[in-house]
Amino acid sequence: MKLPWHAVRWLQRAVNAWIFGYLLSSLPAAEWIWVHPAVPQLPAPPGVAAMLTHAFGSWLPPQGAIIAVVLVMAIALHGALLPARWYLTLVQWVLFSSLVNFAWLTSTGGHQLIANVLFWMILLPGKEPETQARVGAKHVLHLSAFWIIRLQLLAAYAVTGIQKLTGVHWLAGDAMAIVATDGAYGPSWLATVPLLAVFMNYAVLLFQLTFPIAVWWKRTRGWWMLMGVVFHLGTGLTFGILDMGMAFLVVYSAWSRRDERVGSASAPA
Repeated sequence: MKLPWHAVRWLQRAVNAWIFGYLLSSLPAAEWIWVHPAVPQLPAPPGVAAMLTHAFGSWLPPQGAIIAVVLVMAIALHGALLPARWYLTLVQWVLFSSLVNFAWLTSTGGHQLIANVLFWMILLPGKEPETQARVGAKHVLHLSAFWIIRLQLLAAYAVTGIQKLTGVHWLAGDAMAIVATDGAYGPSWLATVPLLAVFMNYAVLLFQLTFPIAVWWKRTRGWWMLMGVVFHLGTGLTFGILDMGMAFLVVYSAWSRRDERVGSASAPA
């Protein structure tokens, strides 16, 4: 199976563009996010891995968080414009994951998704691999990391949708109206249109549960991605979580199938 280089490069660019844009938009609030957090820092989990994902709680001084923000922005700008380098992506992942965990109050599922994707991007090539007659270990590593990223997006939707099924409000159709009445989110007007709120409730539930299936076929992939764009932009703008919505949308680029092949034959639609 050939590594779909077109999708790989667009993924690298999109994720790095999101990281740069997110951090840039957060700079006006940097003082209370990273310099003087409004809430205490969560303790780092036990184990050596905490030194990578919770650097500011284990070996890096919290005062260095704002320096890390600038450094991650510089690496992200490089990755969005120039070929990616695995060692830069490694540094970027450590610092970005630590920033997300350090400012845990402002973190969302989108930030965690990007942190997970960024880890596997360390194993992606920075330039298009040369065609080889025999598949080597490096090719398997690249392909495995790329497919893990693809499946990570599907797992995020599936787990979110299944979790909603375990509650009461989403099944009853009340969830969207309840969220809309929360002053921290809104829009409050949605609660005044019960039929629309119920429709959106079940539409979101159906979308999240079916996306991991529909994306495998060409005929449904485009439509479900279009629904995803409407869903994430709609909730992002109305509920004030645009950074989270955009985080999911940039990972859509991993599912571009334009140059994917299996051997010499075209990949399944």
